[in-house]
Amino acid sequence: MSTGAIVAIGIAGLVTALFVPLRVAVAKQRRAVETARARLVAANVRRRATAVSVEAIQRVGASIGHVPRSATCALADDGLYCLSDDGRWGARVRFAPGAPEVGDVALTAPPSLVRGGAAAGGLPDWLVPVLASLPPDGLLLQFDEGLSWFVAVPDAEEWHAALMLAVRPQ
Repeated sequence: MSTGAIVAIGIAGLVTALFVPLRVAVAKQRRAVETARARLVAANVRRRATAVSVEAIQRVGASIGHVPRSATCALADDGLYCLSDDGRWGARVRFAPGAPEVGDVALTAPPSLVRGGAAAGGLPDWLVPVLASLPPDGLLLQFDEGLSWFVAVPDAEEWHAALMLAVRPQ
């Protein structure tokens, strides 16, 4: 076998090793978003906002990245839904106890109200400097593995109050 053929086989193996897991991850994400959308259709919605700026903030090691999305956010009896307008991203923040289901994320800290660029309540040290690059008012939601969402809903104080009642029923 020639050197060129060996190199070609090696490159084909690398491409396959990289793209197959990526395609699987994309398919899982699509299924999760479709599942969350289907749940929202059946949910009892108490509050809804469209064209909301949602920033997914991810910390990986010392790096912090954020991706903005325009989304529809809905507070329902079973969770807070944030689903992108392009249909490619989103999830339900589930209120029920237990492990998250497909299309769900689980809070690791109580929702924080952000007003004037400052968050009420404690935040991880790495997240505090990120607030300066975000809209001044909204909700900050923290999840596992260094993932957070900044949700710039209108009337953030009212959303926060309703969300806190839902997260901690009285």
